[in-house]
Amino acid sequence: MSGRDRRGSGWPEARLETASTRLDLTANAYGPSFMVLEALAGAEDLHLPAGDRAEELRSRLAAHLGVPPASVLLANGIDRLLLDLFARLRGSGPLVVFPPSDPVPGMLAAQVGLPTLDLVRTPRFETALDTGILAGLPVGWSAYVQSPNDPSGTVLPADEAVRLARHAEVLIIDERHGAYSPRTLQPLAREFDNVVIVGTFETWAGLAGLPLAWAVIPSRLRARLLPAVGSGAALAMGAVIAGMATMDDLPAVLGNVRQIRSERARLYRTLRKLNMVSVPYPTWSNFLLVRAERTTAPNLIAALDRRGVRVAAVEDESLRERTMRISAGRPAQTDQLRRALIEIGLTL
Repeated sequence: MSGRDRRGSGWPEARLETASTRLDLTANAYGPSFMVLEALAGAEDLHLPAGDRAEELRSRLAAHLGVPPASVLLANGIDRLLLDLFARLRGSGPLVVFPPSDPVPGMLAAQVGLPTLDLVRTPRFETALDTGILAGLPVGWSAYVQSPNDPSGTVLPADEAVRLARHAEVLIIDERHGAYSPRTLQPLAREFDNVVIVGTFETWAGLAGLPLAWAVIPSRLRARLLPAVGSGAALAMGAVIAGMATMDDLPAVLGNVRQIRSERARLYRTLRKLNMVSVPYPTWSNFLLVRAERTTAPNLIAALDRRGVRVAAVEDESLRERTMRISAGRPAQTDQLRRALIEIGLTL
């Protein structure tokens, strides 16, 4: 098989057959492009600083995003990126977050001494922002919101993003799962001088093992939030090489993203036909928030695990007992999940 024939095809089917069915992960189930594997296998400078390669990647990513290279910050993974951004917001005011959501960003804020303030989402996981509430927040507050949100898959509407941008000192919109959504809030980073958009190769490009993330930051905030621009040597060479290879094979990688989006729709239809679970909320990510109907979510998660299918527990206390997160994978994985759920149903 030629290098061209293998582009974007992900891991071989033989690898999938011997692995457990992992529907608890947010990384693309097709894995990285084979060009990533080939680039890493042929690399002779993994022991060196990323340097010029990182600058080239930054320029190429900026062109893809339609922004100036000077506005793009690269980091060794999205957690590292958020940790650095939160550290530079410390001292201005609290960070407003919107649970139920991924708890990790709040933990990262706590690590750097940035206090957080919860604005709880509605039962349908909408932010439903009220101008009066925003006006009553402490002076100098900033906001962090995932769009699409984990675990619900809901997106931040453009009008609410604008409302946040008009009131917050800094608004960080985390689009790590955004490749699976038909829309992006990226244009707000050009319209507002206080909006930061963050993304990562870790999810849609299958590079969870080689963390590489970016932030798009407007000119007004660059001096405050981008002191490390130009310091590509701080990046891991392997991640930079993987990012460059992904950009080289971008059409094929985005083809894998489209396959996951199609399988997400099939997963939704499959689960809707079973009485073990329900899918009460629409999603714009590569996962569904699923409600257990005939038993508790922890019981169902454990029963699936015994049958070789792993799905994700939801950490939020208000959701943990009844819901779980199930990611869209390959068709064979959806089929195995269906068989396991039917088998479990027969035992109840």
